[in-house]
Amino acid sequence: MGLLDKLFGIDNMLGDSDIAYDMLKDSKFAVISLAKAITSVTNPTLREFLEDQLFLAIKEHHKLADITMSKNWYKPFMAPESQVQEDFDATITL
Repeated sequence: MGLLDKLFGIDNMLGDSDIAYDMLKDSKFAVISLAKAITSVTNPTLREFLEDQLFLAIKEHHKLADITMSKNWYKPFMAPESQVQEDFDATITL
């Protein structure tokens, strides 16, 4: 039994909500990166292309967020105290 097995147990497979969180994180990173790139580009054609990609990335991020909220995996409107309590309760069940 390895160290990770001792820490996280034998069943340490990623669930759907874990994958969705990872996708949300990557999606947010794409939006931020595109926005930064747009502010640095001087070529109007390239800037227009990046703006189109940014709007598409935002649209896709919203779709993904809506899916995760509908499955109750992502709760952006939860009070901070409730978020901390839910995370604490989840660690106890590990």
